[in-house]
Amino acid sequence: MKKRIIAAIFSAILVLAISVTMPRGQAVAVGTDNVITASGAGVFPAGANVSSIELAGGTFGVGVQSSSTGSAIGEFEVQYNGTSLIGLSQWITVSGWITSATVNPDGSVTLNGTGTLDMGDGTAPTGGLTLVATLSAAGLALSVGSLTFPTLPKSDGWFIVE
Repeated sequence: MKKRIIAAIFSAILVLAISVTMPRGQAVAVGTDNVITASGAGVFPAGANVSSIELAGGTFGVGVQSSSTGSAIGEFEVQYNGTSLIGLSQWITVSGWITSATVNPDGSVTLNGTGTLDMGDGTAPTGGLTLVATLSAAGLALSVGSLTFPTLPKSDGWFIVE
């Protein structure tokens, strides 16, 4: 009987010690393997534009697996919708292959890779461009080649780093 009481007390102390030393809330370890998934949509504020195209909104999808070394494998796609200079609807699509990913201390993720840009104006898509995207719970910032898009605020969707 005495051994059971001592074992129960020891177990309670062990559980208490572990719970006190563990961090509160969900934490993502920087420098470990991560799976990054996101899908969302957003609406730009008035005046947002890129290459003389007035942007209205966009949608995006991300699926990336990163390693502790920073290398990653995955895919990225975003589609922006807007209006051309002559008033026509225009859809700009950026798709990319992600080769590195960094989970930042603020919880955002920076993705790097190679992308293809289709301006949606009838010209051929341009591939082999440097792609850098920063994804956070607030939205998506993207540059592809020499083109930098305004941050797409995320009004719907999700962003998970596991």
